[in-house]
Amino acid sequence: MNSAVIYQTDFSRLKDVDTVGEAMRRMLDDRVYDLPVVDAKGRLVGMFKLDCVYATLLPKAALIGYGMPDLAFLSDTLGQLREKMREIEPHAVHEFVVKPTHVIYPDTSPLEIVLLLHQGANNIPVVDRDGGRLVGMVSARDLLTALQAEEGK
Repeated sequence: MNSAVIYQTDFSRLKDVDTVGEAMRRMLDDRVYDLPVVDAKGRLVGMFKLDCVYATLLPKAALIGYGMPDLAFLSDTLGQLREKMREIEPHAVHEFVVKPTHVIYPDTSPLEIVLLLHQGANNIPVVDRDGGRLVGMVSARDLLTALQAEEGK
């Protein structure tokens, strides 16, 4: 089994000029917490992650160092949080992109993929070695599907 049997080539991705609002709709539709972001040439720019968006809703003090143990003393309502979300929706996703923790290649061994997923990776971008073009994504679910498949299918 090679990694091509494991990773998905038909997956959602964002362009670096897409808006946060569009990204959030795509994440809801696809039921994912992060999406790869590519430039005009299809090269991986990074990952757009839901937790980075959530961080913009928090007070800055909650993000410094070890943060704050709780925010019970604040009274932001759901309506106020929605308003903050609406303010960032027109921004381009490239403003929120983070470097992926891991990247693999089409020839990465299945055992290496198992190790990365075991270590906590969620969705791992698959890029070609030559130009960094995004060619796929692999998740724990993709690996499980490949492991449960019958040989030769």
